[in-house]
Amino acid sequence: MGTLLDGLVIVDLSTVVSGPFAVRMLREQGARVIKVEAPGRGDIARYVGTSRNGVSAMYTTCNLGKEVCTIDVKSESGLAEILELIDGADMVVQNFRPGAMERIGLGWDTLHARNPGWICLSISGFGIEGPMSGFRVYDPIIQAAAGICDTQVDPETGGPALFQGILADKVTSLYAAQAALGALLDRAQQRIESGTSVGKHVQINMLDCGIHFNWPDGMYNHTFVETDNLAVKPDYSGFYRLSTAGDGHLAYSVVSDQEMTGAMRALGLGGLLDDPSLADERSRRKARAELLVLIEDAVTAHDDLDQLLQKLWDHDVPASRVESRSTLHEHPQVVVNQSINDIDDPDVGRIRQSAPVFEI
Repeated sequence: MGTLLDGLVIVDLSTVVSGPFAVRMLREQGARVIKVEAPGRGDIARYVGTSRNGVSAMYTTCNLGKEVCTIDVKSESGLAEILELIDGADMVVQNFRPGAMERIGLGWDTLHARNPGWICLSISGFGIEGPMSGFRVYDPIIQAAAGICDTQVDPETGGPALFQGILADKVTSLYAAQAALGALLDRAQQRIESGTSVGKHVQINMLDCGIHFNWPDGMYNHTFVETDNLAVKPDYSGFYRLSTAGDGHLAYSVVSDQEMTGAMRALGLGGLLDDPSLADERSRRKARAELLVLIEDAVTAHDDLDQLLQKLWDHDVPASRVESRSTLHEHPQVVVNQSINDIDDPDVGRIRQSAPVFEI
């Protein structure tokens, strides 16, 4: 764990992924986190997927290093207990539906009046206003509503497709952690300049995060207003491709002309470059589709994947074996980076986890 946020105390009222995973990132930077769960079932993420000792792997991952307590916030004594925790905290994180915090007596106005320097990070599905603000939300709903599904293509139907993973929740976590750090920096700057500080209510929603995340590539044909190419979807041919060779699968990308010619030379197709019709970059761009087919055929014809990868790397062509999740921790680069570590968890025993992604 890092030390950048040493001394910071966060009360985490959030559940499932979007809030807990964001707070885990702050915990990795040194914050002390007190996670509060309702009595009974607690956080429903406890029951999703593979589990040990009644606790799921996903819950363990999203709440790594947190102190967990059970409080009934709907009771008078529970509310008093929560308020006592918040009095000693710098930040509260919650992802209830809009209005829920106010109904239980923990709304922003109430808490800000109690402690003006306190920061609240509120995560919602669709936002605090609007026709869908109070709707129940899960990850695939946001993928659909944010236009993400429209950028994916079902290989069988050609229609829209869901990203197979909890994309919207985790993307929201990244934005939420970044926004929380911005609020903390603002508070620190106020203290430097005036000796006092006023906290902020940071509000973020999954829909906006999904749209923002999808925009650079998924919406590049919808960025320039009043153009006639709005129906054209991004073309990832030559960039997003998986192939089979030898004993496994690989990803390789030939985006630039340098990578195109490098792949051709690596795969024994370099002689084609002597053809006058392929003598310059412009002519190769015109023949790109045909050249990609030849490259793919040459890739799949290889019966030794390791040898193929080395040839591609030797010609500066981006490529990687499709690594198995079960052996990812043995990947040479992962080992050097110390990206994955085995650690002891007090509740579930020995676990394998991804390491913090920063070094200072």
